[in-house]
Amino acid sequence: MCEDQNADRSGSRFPLSRRRLLQSAGLLAASGLTAGGAVLRHEWGAGSGPDADLPASQSMAMHVHTSFSEQSGSMSGHLAAAEKYGVDVVWWTDHDFRMSGHGYREAVHFTSLVGEAPEPGQGAAWEWRQVTSGPLSSVATGGIVAQPASPKDPISDGSLHVVAESTGRAPASLGFFADATKAGRTYHGNMFGQTLILEVYPDVTGDDGYLELLVASSFHPAGSGRPEGTYSLSYRFGGGDAAGVRRNQGLSGVISLPFVPRQWNTVTLRPSDDIAALWPDLDARDFALFGMTLNAVSSNKTLAGGYFDYLRMTRVNTGSLALQLQTDIAAGYVGRYPRVTQRQGLEVSWLYPHLNWFGGRIALPDYTSLLAEHPPERILQDVLVPRIATQGGLCSYNHPYGPDSLPLLPAVQQDELLARTAVKILPTRALGATILEVGYDTRGGVDLAHHLGLWDVCSRNGVFLTGNGTTDDHFSTRWLGGDNDWVTTVWAHDTSEPALLSALRSGRAWCSSLSRYRGSLDMLVDHSVPMGAVSVSGLTRRTLDVIATQLPLGAKVQVLQGQVDYAGVGAPTPNTTVVASYPARALQKGRVALSLDTTRSSFCRVEVLDLTGRVISASNPVWLLRERPPAGSPQHRAA
Repeated sequence: MCEDQNADRSGSRFPLSRRRLLQSAGLLAASGLTAGGAVLRHEWGAGSGPDADLPASQSMAMHVHTSFSEQSGSMSGHLAAAEKYGVDVVWWTDHDFRMSGHGYREAVHFTSLVGEAPEPGQGAAWEWRQVTSGPLSSVATGGIVAQPASPKDPISDGSLHVVAESTGRAPASLGFFADATKAGRTYHGNMFGQTLILEVYPDVTGDDGYLELLVASSFHPAGSGRPEGTYSLSYRFGGGDAAGVRRNQGLSGVISLPFVPRQWNTVTLRPSDDIAALWPDLDARDFALFGMTLNAVSSNKTLAGGYFDYLRMTRVNTGSLALQLQTDIAAGYVGRYPRVTQRQGLEVSWLYPHLNWFGGRIALPDYTSLLAEHPPERILQDVLVPRIATQGGLCSYNHPYGPDSLPLLPAVQQDELLARTAVKILPTRALGATILEVGYDTRGGVDLAHHLGLWDVCSRNGVFLTGNGTTDDHFSTRWLGGDNDWVTTVWAHDTSEPALLSALRSGRAWCSSLSRYRGSLDMLVDHSVPMGAVSVSGLTRRTLDVIATQLPLGAKVQVLQGQVDYAGVGAPTPNTTVVASYPARALQKGRVALSLDTTRSSFCRVEVLDLTGRVISASNPVWLLRERPPAGSPQHRAA
């Protein structure tokens, strides 16, 4: 890091004349949106000289989950959304332990609805939760029974009994859903190549009554005359179809299976084969096992009933094979979604806090080996974060208040949680991460202001983190609107991995609500120090150019400044104040200049507020220090 003896020196890393700055701002202010909804992009203060071509900005979805995670998301669902909303890059950040199958259940013996103990290393017990649909008679019943039990089950202490009888012509069902939420959803994940083996005893079935294994799978966009939605498979024992028939019912597939009544039948199912046959226009590899329900289904007042036992699940595409499978699926989607760049990432998430791994040589951690060699609380900081850096990747500290979507806590409790989280983060400098997730309207019961406030505490202490915005969408349906629809945009020439990682390392980024702000944000200090940089100078006043374009009607831009005082855990609260506020009309040409008091070390960042006063975008900081920070600063942030 070099000191700023002359803010206009010709050797600056980011030379840009005031004339060129004004010209570029005018271009951006007049540009509007392209036909595809993407912002016309220019970078402020980059290039090799005043006449250098200005690079582009690249918008990114930095935290999304697909069929390789635990909900109904799919890669195609996210890519369709990115293309629809003009987002340039999608980073695939599925859960590592789900891709490896670490701690996943392999067998169910149906000895209990709630307390059956899995084999060692297969997580906690599931809950088989009763579910019904349609009008049922009083005959309908279900639960664990001691007999009959499959002779193939090594633990022959029971089976699951289900009986249904409708009270009219319409179908009605009684069944049990495999709710593994408390166990960590230890069967949810990518279904390609998976085999389900189930023992089934059809007791009473016919054309109007059948047993069913209902498999919920992934959301996919509209296509081939079908609407967008979540796909499912209904494996039936009985009903009106002949054995071996597959039927496509839009988003639902029906597969009629052969069986012998009133005896145990071993049934082997390969859902991805059925998906490929039912919907040949879709990539059968991009489907999740999102839910399983064992039902008895009746119509026309017909009795239906039977028993299920000994469910086995085998997975072949785990570990490195899962990463390769995801790469192969991504390659197949390039032609279908040519406007979106796909980048492979990973959420390192068996332990807390969760971390995202962006770029480099991504590999799934072997948690069995790691837990045998290291205490759990040291694995992230001592092993995995250094490994990500060694492998050429960047690391983000995810949802710092926890991964759960919870109702907002009272403000006092949010303040307390901010302070406690800061005390946890500061001593480890956020475990050595480069990025902190801050663009959440609400997460872990905490609002956007307290996410930004935690970031400000880090900035106050010389913990130089790039703030980003995310959705953490597991369903492929939560890109726009809702609580969290934030994306991150970086100033980068292209969407190549080196360009994106370089921009993230240096803080050349801002985050925004996708539904509320599609403009550009940047800062430039003394015509040479860009957003994200750390500058050391003896100057007592410095000029900050604030750049904000395409501001919504009634919006305003405010500049926040906080002292860098290295207060540490003794004062784990933000100290930022608003030092300037500008209505949208003041930035009609895309920029405004502000003289800053820099008699003390400080940092600055910019926010965009909408007509209601809601923050809809935030820039990364620039640090204006009087002396070198005690712990140093990253080389790529040098100004």
